[in-house]
Amino acid sequence: MNRPILLVSGDASAAHLGQLRKRILSAGFHLESVVSAQAVDRVRENAGLGQAPDVILIDTAVGRVGMLARMLRGVYPAGHLIFLCSNEQVSSLRTELQRTPMIGSYWSIAAVDDPALDREIAEAAHGTQRRLKLRTTLDKANTLLQAPRPADGLEYRRLLMSQRYLESFLSQSSDAIVALDHRATILYSNASAASLFAMEAAAMPGLHGSALPCWTPVFGQTLDLLARGERFRTAEFDCDIGGRPLPIEVVFSRVADESGAFLGTTLVIRDISARRIAQDQLLAHQIELEKLVNERTEALRSTEVALRQSQKLEAIGKLTGGVAHDFNNILQVIGSNLEMLMAEARDNPVTLARLQKAIGSVDRGAKLSSQLLSFARRQPLQPVPTNLGRIVRDMDDLLRRALGESIEVETIVGGGLWTAMVDRNQLENVILNMAINARDAMRSEGSLTIELGNAMLDDIYVASLTDVPAGQYVMLAISDTGSGMSPETMERVFEPFFTTKPEGEGTGLGLSMVYGFVKQSGGHIRIYSELGHGTTFKIYLPRIHASEALIEDVRRIPASGGSETILVVEDDLALQGTVVEMLNGLGYRTLKASDGASALTVLKSGIHVDLLFTDVVMPGNVKSPDLARQAKALQPGIEVLFTSGYTQNAIVHGGRLDPGVELISKPYRRDDLARKIAHLLANKRQALNLLTALDKRGSQPEEAPAAQPRRILVVEDNADALDMLCELLRMLGQAPRGVLSGEEAMRLVGEQEFDVLLTDIGLPGMSGVDLAIQAKHRRPTLQIVFASGYGAVEDLDFEAASLPKPYDLKDLQRVLGIGGKPA
Repeated sequence: MNRPILLVSGDASAAHLGQLRKRILSAGFHLESVVSAQAVDRVRENAGLGQAPDVILIDTAVGRVGMLARMLRGVYPAGHLIFLCSNEQVSSLRTELQRTPMIGSYWSIAAVDDPALDREIAEAAHGTQRRLKLRTTLDKANTLLQAPRPADGLEYRRLLMSQRYLESFLSQSSDAIVALDHRATILYSNASAASLFAMEAAAMPGLHGSALPCWTPVFGQTLDLLARGERFRTAEFDCDIGGRPLPIEVVFSRVADESGAFLGTTLVIRDISARRIAQDQLLAHQIELEKLVNERTEALRSTEVALRQSQKLEAIGKLTGGVAHDFNNILQVIGSNLEMLMAEARDNPVTLARLQKAIGSVDRGAKLSSQLLSFARRQPLQPVPTNLGRIVRDMDDLLRRALGESIEVETIVGGGLWTAMVDRNQLENVILNMAINARDAMRSEGSLTIELGNAMLDDIYVASLTDVPAGQYVMLAISDTGSGMSPETMERVFEPFFTTKPEGEGTGLGLSMVYGFVKQSGGHIRIYSELGHGTTFKIYLPRIHASEALIEDVRRIPASGGSETILVVEDDLALQGTVVEMLNGLGYRTLKASDGASALTVLKSGIHVDLLFTDVVMPGNVKSPDLARQAKALQPGIEVLFTSGYTQNAIVHGGRLDPGVELISKPYRRDDLARKIAHLLANKRQALNLLTALDKRGSQPEEAPAAQPRRILVVEDNADALDMLCELLRMLGQAPRGVLSGEEAMRLVGEQEFDVLLTDIGLPGMSGVDLAIQAKHRRPTLQIVFASGYGAVEDLDFEAASLPKPYDLKDLQRVLGIGGKPA
């Protein structure tokens, strides 16, 4: 059973001591008394009564701790003193107690709220009992040794038995035990001591203590302290045992006679190698933990900096996006009126030249607006699977003309280059902008390197980036040998209107447009630059597992008008009037409305409308997507064309146009609008022609097929037109298979045999032209027929028939060789 624990405090009712009492009692100890500092004298008077405590807890709040400790040590010389204080007081208290004499060597300091305090109390109590047991054993042995030896009898036998017990205890102890006399000569050593120090057991008695491998000047000084009256002392030493380092802990105990005269010292020695290893491991873990904490702190700091920069650019982007919308409306009015004036001034060269200069300024303003929208990530992108190597090669002549002969251009394309999902036109603008920036940085003389390769961004790389997922990317690097940039410039280089060029030589929007485009495309951009050593921009665009799509340039097709009815919905009245006049000039009949509700009134009136031409951003409760849905419900055959200088999230999600949506961005040219409307109306007329042909064919008696049905693969992105065309081909005795995309068509070409490929040109993703090229390569005998409102396709390596939209039944029969000459 544990002996009592004594708690000395200044205020027995203190809350923190109440918690301590509960912990001591719950740990199984007996808390015999709690006394105040003023009651020490009473403790002294009663010291001989009852059991002496193993542990004395001293609350340092009592004050005059040193004097109190000396008094308690005098009363309880064997007890272990534990001084209780706060964490902040530990260091200063230790310094004070080390300077305080006559408090013995068995004391320690602990924080009141330390969770390990219970364990420390238990270890201190165990140590006190172990010392007292050893002290008692040694005292008995001394007494027996000094007592007169009886010649015979029971007392003598008891003496022999006690000696044997003592010898057995000392010899079998796992701790090394050495007894020294007052001159530090070895009187006794057990087997553990001989084993520990690798010495001959029989040779050790009679040697001076300095023969022990653990002897140091401090060791000798400790023996002197005990000779002068100190009772106990514990110390650690590093020994050298035959070239092997050995850390030990030595407990020094004073041995005295009845009068208190010093007789010698007992040493209890323990190997603490395992403890040292544990301490070293703990220290290593602490150092590693501190390193990890510092690294994590630095990573968080970098992330916070990147986040603040991203939020700053996002805020600027929202502002510039709104400005671009109004700016585009203004440019549209100016540009449209200038184009109409050019038509009237054909016979006046001077006026015509001035108008062309004005239109050139409108184009520059449109480019400026486009750059603002790109930075704001509001530019509606139309990405397709793209081989960046083809784009760079196609731009080679353009880049050399833009950079000049004094700049050397080198292109490096890695083998097995992956495909990226990107808007080709916007990417060309990005490469051209960065090349021009590099030219200016090199002062029109130096070297420009464009490098393409595959890249993997792992979790470690993207850890400090806020919006970049790990994965496979296509890397585009553009490097120059120019003047380079300072760290301050690199931090602001993507901000709109920030430029280091002289006033009038740059808008500061080129790199902001690059940044917005890359982020809107789901990519990542990084700058490497040093003053005087050039700059490298690395753009990472996400890889897509799809074949490259080749898009036909429809700008070469002549613009034309028509006679259909178009409903123009535009809240800007000046722009509305300009658009109506432009469409009238193309031959179309026009209706107009200023908001969605007014447009619905026109549609519900029963007036037939062929095409709804509406702004995306509309005032009122009826938004443009809702207007388009209701228009198709009211007049199922109607086509819808959106226009806007700033789409917001109405028809663009994830930076891309919604499927099936047709958009022409402001400001647009008259010819661009004419081509777009002609294409949509041609699809509409085609659908009507097919429906009429189906009705006529269905009313005629069915004829037996004259020949084996031809297997026809039909590719059309308009689902209604596709269904009607396939149905008509079946009624003509053919075997059609319809799909909505070029990618699906190529899959079928690889799996099945077809006689004819009948495809639209303007398909989403893979274009009809690219589909025909790949299908012809796979199936050389396949007949190709292009059905499009853009006219015939030229410059192909194989023969292809053209079926211009709108076409009728006879056109279809003619081009397919059904009931007439083959195409």
